[in-house]
Amino acid sequence: MPPFSCVLVGNESLLVECAKVLTGRGHHIATIASRNAEVIAWATGAGIPVVAPGKGIADRISAEFDWLLSIANLSVLPGALIARARKGAVNFHDGPLPRYAGLNAPVWALLNGEARHGITWHRIEGGVDEGRVLAQRLFDIGPDDTAFSLNARCYGAAIETFPAVVEALERDEPGQAQDLTQRSVCRRDDRPQRAGRLDFSRPVTEVLRLVRALDHGGYWNPL
Repeated sequence: MPPFSCVLVGNESLLVECAKVLTGRGHHIATIASRNAEVIAWATGAGIPVVAPGKGIADRISAEFDWLLSIANLSVLPGALIARARKGAVNFHDGPLPRYAGLNAPVWALLNGEARHGITWHRIEGGVDEGRVLAQRLFDIGPDDTAFSLNARCYGAAIETFPAVVEALERDEPGQAQDLTQRSVCRRDDRPQRAGRLDFSRPVTEVLRLVRALDHGGYWNPL
């Protein structure tokens, strides 16, 4: 199949791993938009133009491209940029859609006592995280999983499933529509009850679940 061109937007090392898959299959990365130093250094070394994300991103990307890929990107992309993707746009989501749309999905899955979690690659269309699914991977949540470890497992699942995503893009597959009657959304400003304060009158399992859900290791805790 002929190679396609793409623009990548994201601020985590996951973008680099996905970019390596793309170039390894002969596809052209026209531009990368990122503020992450590791991503910028890799792109510069690979000879790929880099621009800043955020407001005005559409004006900073001058290249023509087939696919727009949002990978570990927490900002809503402007419609003007999405419209320029000749074939479409795809987003990586760190939760199983449609059940956990929005932000901080691993945290809310742990807080809600879910037995399973997962990741989803979907087309960008309709509302936030509502697009057709190109690939999804579900896995069990372990008894000792924290927000940190669950995020790491989402990262691993994203890398493992990305080759299938690229194959779907090569074939221009439409993807599977979501059952939006099963949709729930985790909002940016959603917070645990009582601001996450531990209540030792509650069952031990409930208290430990809250601790694990808010344990981001050495990383910033968005909640």
